Amino acid sequence: MNKVISAGAIALVSVGAVAGCGGGTTTVREIPVEAASSGQTATPSPASARTEPTAAASEPAEPAAPAPAASAPAAAGAAGPAAGLSYCGSPADQGGISVNADTSCPFAENVESAWESSGGAGSVTAYSPVTGQAYTMSCTASGTGYEVCTGGDNAWVEFPVTAASAPTSGSGQFDSPCTQCAVSTLSQSVANQQQAALDEAPSDDYDSTDNASVNVALTPLGDNTYSATATDSDGDAGAGDTITVSPDGNSWSDTGMNWSGPDVDGGAGGSWTTPAVSAYS
Repeated sequence: MNKVISAGAIALVSVGAVAGCGGGTTTVREIPVEAASSGQTATPSPASARTEPTAAASEPAEPAAPAPAASAPAAAGAAGPAAGLSYCGSPADQGGISVNADTSCPFAENVESAWESSGGAGSVTAYSPVTGQAYTMSCTASGTGYEVCTGGDNAWVEFPVTAASAPTSGSGQFDSPCTQCAVSTLSQSVANQQQAALDEAPSDDYDSTDNASVNVALTPLGDNTYSATATDSDGDAGAGDTITVSPDGNSWSDTGMNWSGPDVDGGAGGSWTTPAVSAYS
């Protein structure tokens, strides 16, 4: 026989998941009506109060992702952002200047200004209002649109090379936007100068009866400098010459070409160096 429970004796309170939702659990607590109507809650027995843990509660928490490894510090004694990075106005990638902890902003601004004024030289000298001294900085293009200058007393400066700050040295005949054109023009100019120097050489230094033509090959060294080698049509060879193009690209200087071969040193097979030149155009 079914047992009838009076509605006035027991109130059923459902807690937990709603019946009918897949995977949920429903727990029913028996609370006397008097307690329910008075706002009091009867203390449930441990068995009736226990609810099944949900899947989220029973699974261990996802371990926290490990912190990213710190960048490797700069080599001992080397200047660099590892010494602490700060900004002058804004970071370099936002048009400002980035510096390390050993560099003041007034000095960094002077470094950028000196680099721009030099036409993008590989080495500049800038004055520091903080120390009252001038320092030499070596500057190198990062390859990603920034110039990085280091030197002085552990100073490190980075600034963007924008259209406004880019060197204006691209207009000269030996340093034009067409790199191959510029190198071809420069190598021909060096060849002309070397041939003229050989033609003017004393016969006991270089004696070519047919005024041999000269061909020059250039290897870029960076910062508008090139290593030059040469040959002439008589079988002589030249090497060891360093060519430096002026910041405006309109002239160049060299250290002198070392020649050797059958026409050199009066035919004795020795060597002779053509005189160094400056501002050749």
